[in-house]
Amino acid sequence: MTEDYPRNARHRSILSGSGPRASPHVATKIVAVYAVFSVLWVGIGDRLVAAFSPDIRVFALISVAKGWLFIALTSLLLFLLLRRVLAAWSSWERELRENEESLNFVLEGGQLGFWDWNFQTNHVKRNRIWAEMLGYPFEEIEFTTRQWTDFIHPDDRDRVWHSIHSVLNGQKAMHELTYRLRTSDGGYKWVLDRARVVQRDAQGQPIRLCGTHTDVDKLKRAEQALEDSEQRFRGIFENAAIGIAQIGLDGGLLNFNDAFCTIIGHRREELERPGSMAEPFSLRVDLDITRQDLNRLFEGQVACLEIEKRYLRCDAEPVWVHLSASLVSDADGQPQYIISTFQNITARKKLQEELEVQARLDGLTGVNNRRYFLERSVIELSRSARYGNPLSLLMIDIDHFKHVNDTWGHKAGDSVLQRLGHVFRDGLREVDIIGRMGGEEFAILLPMTGSLRAVEVAERLRTHVAGCLIEVDSTLTLSVTISVGVSTLQATEGSIDALLSKADQGLYLAKANGRNRVVC
Repeated sequence: MTEDYPRNARHRSILSGSGPRASPHVATKIVAVYAVFSVLWVGIGDRLVAAFSPDIRVFALISVAKGWLFIALTSLLLFLLLRRVLAAWSSWERELRENEESLNFVLEGGQLGFWDWNFQTNHVKRNRIWAEMLGYPFEEIEFTTRQWTDFIHPDDRDRVWHSIHSVLNGQKAMHELTYRLRTSDGGYKWVLDRARVVQRDAQGQPIRLCGTHTDVDKLKRAEQALEDSEQRFRGIFENAAIGIAQIGLDGGLLNFNDAFCTIIGHRREELERPGSMAEPFSLRVDLDITRQDLNRLFEGQVACLEIEKRYLRCDAEPVWVHLSASLVSDADGQPQYIISTFQNITARKKLQEELEVQARLDGLTGVNNRRYFLERSVIELSRSARYGNPLSLLMIDIDHFKHVNDTWGHKAGDSVLQRLGHVFRDGLREVDIIGRMGGEEFAILLPMTGSLRAVEVAERLRTHVAGCLIEVDSTLTLSVTISVGVSTLQATEGSIDALLSKADQGLYLAKANGRNRVVC
């Protein structure tokens, strides 16, 4: 990597090609010293010899000696200079090898492919890791830019050259780009390419561009897989038929899909307002339950929260929702947000309510059926016994009902039963419990009612029924009477069966005494 390049002057000279081998100033220095010394020796020496040696023979001998001395001194001087240069050269070569070894260790340790582009020769040098990264034998790699260009994926080629030209032109200091290079098996591998101009000429033109290739194929493919996964999730999130919402720990809406808006019946613009919360759209009756369940989720008591609750739509209509919520935590286990799914179960709830109604009501008359009547009666009996309140029961039978069916048919009989069901409901309190016990028999439980008051209620119902005209169809109108047996809870009676049995006895006596009467 360019960040790992040596940065001191000597290291930069290694990359730039400077140093003893490329520096002419050393030779110039030697020649200059030799020339100065020669001029001084010849010019000054000859004058001194001539001044102190007038004899020609002595002058000749001294000149010869001076020549040999000159040779000896210059040889010594040359020896000293060369020894100094060679020592520096040796030190430089040793440092160069050490730096090359360090660079190779860095490249090998980091699995970095190194390349060095010389613009003067148009050669690109590469290391063995560069070749192995792409699966090529090092011997097959050509030291040219053409082969490197051929390796680049066609879709990446233009932007690679654009980035490199920007560095060469000085528009930016560093080339850094991730792109694909062709491998030996014909596939492509993602690499991170980083490069910098390390040498320019006097005019500022680039001479050498050096860089590294890092194998980021696994990382890039992992990023691509993550991106694909996010796109798939986004597609599921946006197109899911169920509502999905990301909710903050404070209850604020962080993100949600269109289905969520549709289900709870509010516009996206309304829900995207700053500080928008999910809970204000809940029915107030469900808020406490929701908070309690969320606390259980935060405290780790449950991994997933499953509740059914109601939201209030913008048209003030409640909508039943099945909510499934899970707490999402970070790597340290700290809660981050809640992912919730919302399903509209209003139709199911309505069907459930209808089934519950059908399970407890008589389909013909609309009053409680025998089973549900007995269930509620047991509860009321227990309450009366606990608080010492009076409790009475009426057993009612339609007089001569078989004659109605036999004479005018079952349709007429059904009309009679339906009409009496309305009469009983209209003439009773909300706390009173009425049930069809079977056939033409009805039972009415009167909480907080003693025997006298129960007889009054029974007489009022009997009178109302006797005066009621029942229209079967446009051609047939009937009237019927009822017989009523009354029983009141006594201290010794501890079951609803005892009340029913006593009321049955009263009903039997009412029929035996001529019908259309009340017996207590």
